[in-house]
Formats: sequence, C-alpha cells, structure tokens
Amino acid sequence: MKAPAIVFSSILLAAYVQSGTNRQLEARSQVPLTQSSVLENGRLVIHVDDDAGPGGNGSGRYPFDNIADAFALAQSLGGAVVVVEPGQYPVSSTLRIQTPIDLRGSNVMEVDDAGRPTGSIAPGTETRIVGTAALGTSALLSVSPSDDGVLHGVEIRNFTFDSGPARDDLSVNRTQGYSVYANAFRGSATNGIFSVASSGKIVGNYISDDVTGAAVAAGYPASPSSVEFVGNRVVRNLAGLVLIGSTSRVPETGDELDVLVRNNDLSENNRVAGFSFGLRIFTINRPLGAPGDTQSTGNVRATIQGNRIADNQIGVTLDAGFPFRQVGPFCDPRIYAGRFDLELRGNTVSGSLFIPALITFTRNQAALHQVPLDVWQYLHSAIYNINDDDGTLADAWIDHPELDPFVGPCANDATHEALGNTLIYNGTVLPHVTF
Repeated sequence: MKAPAIVFSSILLAAYVQSGTNRQLEARSQVPLTQSSVLENGRLVIHVDDDAGPGGNGSGRYPFDNIADAFALAQSLGGAVVVVEPGQYPVSSTLRIQTPIDLRGSNVMEVDDAGRPTGSIAPGTETRIVGTAALGTSALLSVSPSDDGVLHGVEIRNFTFDSGPARDDLSVNRTQGYSVYANAFRGSATNGIFSVASSGKIVGNYISDDVTGAAVAAGYPASPSSVEFVGNRVVRNLAGLVLIGSTSRVPETGDELDVLVRNNDLSENNRVAGFSFGLRIFTINRPLGAPGDTQSTGNVRATIQGNRIADNQIGVTLDAGFPFRQVGPFCDPRIYAGRFDLELRGNTVSGSLFIPALITFTRNQAALHQVPLDVWQYLHSAIYNINDDDGTLADAWIDHPELDPFVGPCANDATHEALGNTLIYNGTVLPHVTF
C-alpha cells in the first residue's frame, strides 16, 4: 500500500511545483520595468537573452527571450537602450525601430593593422539576427519614423545580420544622427545597408555576400543626407559601395548627397564579369511609374580618401544611374541632369579584372554596350567636377559625347541634340570623347 501513496505524493509535488512556476512566470510578466529600473542617459535599459525563460519583462533578472518584445517595449517608452546577449535570434517579420533606440549586441570583431574589420568574431561573443524563410524579401531591420516625420538618434552596434534573400539587411529611412558601428552583414540581400534621406555614421562594419554591399542615397531639406562611411570592409559582393544623387524608395524629392568615404576596403566585388565594381557614384534612381518619378536631377558631393579598391571587375564607376528613355512602350518625358563634386586623395585602385575606372554621362552598362541606348539616355547640362591629384581615375575609360548618338521614336530622341555636359578633371575642362 505504500508504493501507490509515494506515486500519489509525487504527482501532487509535481503539480505544486508547476503551479509555482506558472505563478512566477505570471508575476514577472506582470511586473513592468519602471523608472526605478536601470537607466542610462535617462533611458531605460532593456535586456534580451535567447537563453532566458519565457515571460520575461526585459529586466536584467528577467530578460526578454526575443528582440521583437524589446522593441515593442521601447516603442511604448519612446526610446530605450536595448542590450542583446550572444546567441541566435530568428526573425520572421521585419524588426522596426521607430523610436530613438541604442541597440547593442555583443560581437567582438577582429580588426587588421589598418583598423578595418576582418569579419572574424571572437568565439562565444556573436549576437546573430537571422531571417527565416517567412521573412521572404522583406527587410530584416528597418529604421524609420512611424509617420511622415523624421526620426532622431538611433545607434546599432556589434551584431551579425543575416537576412537571407531579403531586400535589405538594414534599411535607414528619414533618420538623422544615426550610427552603425562594428556589425557584420552576411546575408544574400539586395543591400547590406541602404540609407536614404538620412544622416549619420557607418563605421567599422564588415559587409559581404550581398548583391550591393552598401548604398547611400540623397536627402531633402527636412531630412538631409550627410553620411560618413569610414573604416568598413565591403568585399565579395556583386557590387561594393553605391552613392546615389537622388532620393530613392521615398516619395519626397531630394537631390543632395554629402558623403565622406574614407579608409574603406572596397575589394573583390567581382561576381559579374564586366559589371561588378568597388565604388559607384551615380546621379539618379527614380523609375518611371514609381513614386517620385517626376524627379530628374541628382547631385553628389563626396570626399573619397585613403580607400583600398582592389580586385574588382571595375574599380570606380561614375555614371548617370537610371536615366530612362522609355519603359516598355512608354516614353520618359524627363531630361536628366546632375552634378558631381568629387575630391579623391590617397586611394589605391589595383587588380581590376575589366577596367580600372569608367566615367560616363549615361548608364554604365549602356556606355559599355552591354545594354542598348534605346533604353537609357544621356544626361544634359550635367557637370562632373573631379579633383584627383593622385590619379585615382587616371586610367578611366571616358564616354563623353558632344551629341546624343541615338535617334528614336520618343520626342526627346528626335535629333542628335547637343548634350551640353561638362567634364572637369583637376581644373581642366576635358574635350568630348567616347570609346
């Protein structure tokens, strides 16, 4: 008769323990973080740990076990510091930062003698955010205001982002004063980083295996684009770094980009023969039929200093971007224009597999005869003003015709009209020439 009593008592004990556990989970989930919790610079510190039990409240003692819950709490507080412990964090829908958040992972990444990241992360320190199949082509992490305003003060550091075939590992839109430090971007996304109508610093990141490593697009007066891109390693992508003189993806018209590109390694971006490049600067990307498709100008002011640009298909490309003549049967009524003011100092361009550099006033592929001119037009009255005392672009192929070489069915293509573009290199206006 004793054995059944022992079994019965064990069942009661198990039920009691489970009941207590449930009460603890319920208690901790119902206890919110308050102003008595840890603060940093007046902002609450929210903790995330994938090893934590369920029902956490974001405190150091009871951290959340996922990042989405931390973002939801930060949003309700109007901003916070979010500290994420080493681990792997799967994401099935876009993580959205819409308030001032200081987002901190735990990666400790090795740097080389030049101060650039190698992509090697110390064992046991990696905080990895991974897109699941459910994420699809959505962005992994999006930084953007929740309304039509402008977001201020977001910092992201010490993470690994692996989105898979998403649109972006990280997109930054209409955000001022952002910082992206010491992260590793390893997805197969369209863009590792895409920044538009935003100002901030992108420093010490490692970006590989994406279609485009990083793209920085122009802003407008209410949300300008002034970006420092410094000390990053952008390697083994289809394309390295792209600077865009127009806004893109947003309806607001903006055509001013100011950027510092210094001490980066933009190398081994050579996956497509005759196309892939280390650095590309172009005028405009406003597709016909998309929001903002009346815009026709783009301008880039850039200082490009001390960069290693090696072993790409093309080292540096300066071109018009996407100056449509027509899309399908529809003629594009726009006449495109723009201006580059570029200062190049102390860069190294070497080992280019196709050509070291290209300067053209139409789309790069059209200049290289890889796509036809009936799709892409030339800029009109554009100015490329290039100061390059060290000769970074000395061996560039130049496509600078005096007249539009194409005549076609659209009104803008009725004649071989004068283009009126100007190419200034080290203070000298160069003659019209094409290859």
